[in-house]
Amino acid sequence: MQLACQCGQAPDRILEVGFTSEGNLVVHYWCAACSRVLFTSLPLEDCAHFCPPPDAEADKRASEADAVFLQSLGIAASH
Repeated sequence: MQLACQCGQAPDRILEVGFTSEGNLVVHYWCAACSRVLFTSLPLEDCAHFCPPPDAEADKRASEADAVFLQSLGIAASH
């Protein structure tokens, strides 16, 4: 998700991230270059286009690491 002010500058800082009552993602940010407070809103379906594709191998490694951690706590984990 690219955030930029009408002046073309990237935001100095993101102030808030949230959702509208319709379920759209809203980002509230500040442009230090022109002193504007801005809002960008996108439907969640559009946000999915910005997500990286799933990494099955990384998920498997994380699952294995989680199982080892849980076992170290005495919790039986199943794959």
